[in-house]
Order: sequence, then structure tokens, then C-alpha cells
Amino acid sequence: MASKPDRSVRLSKATIEALWQGNVVGAINLVRKERGIGMAEAKELVVSYIGTQPALKKKIDQVLATAKRRFIGWIAGVLVVAAVIAYVMMQAQ
Repeated sequence: MASKPDRSVRLSKATIEALWQGNVVGAINLVRKERGIGMAEAKELVVSYIGTQPALKKKIDQVLATAKRRFIGWIAGVLVVAAVIAYVMMQAQ
């Protein structure tokens, strides 16, 4: 269950820069190192911070959508290559 965003969350400049670059995992790792906390707690802090920043949330959503499109395109390309290889191998028999 998600809790309300904590408006008092303070993150380092490096962490915020990582977030603006779309690097959520990197931001979580920075928070872990800076604060000496576990993965779950660091993720909760980062997600809470993102929830207080609508422009940042929009940016991260755009980055994730782009990554998803690229992944789907890559998978489609692999499937096409596999189909061509299978076709060629069947014709060679």
C-alpha cells in the first residue's frame, strides 16, 4: 500500500541530478550509500521525493515510456531475425 508523499524528503544534488537524467536505480543506490540504509528504505525515499515533484514524475514517465518502446522494438527485431534464420534453414533442407 502506497503512503502519501513526504514533502520533507531531502535528497543530495547528485541524487536529484540522477533522477532528472531518468536514472532512478542510480538515485536509489546513491541514497543507500549516502545514508547507509537498505534498498527498500532508499527506494521509499526516492519514490516519495518523486511524488512531490510533478515535473520530475513526468520526466521519469517519459524516460520509462521511451525505454519500453526501445525494448519492444529490439524484441521485434530479434524475432524477425530468428524467423529469417529459421526460414533459411528450412529452405536449405
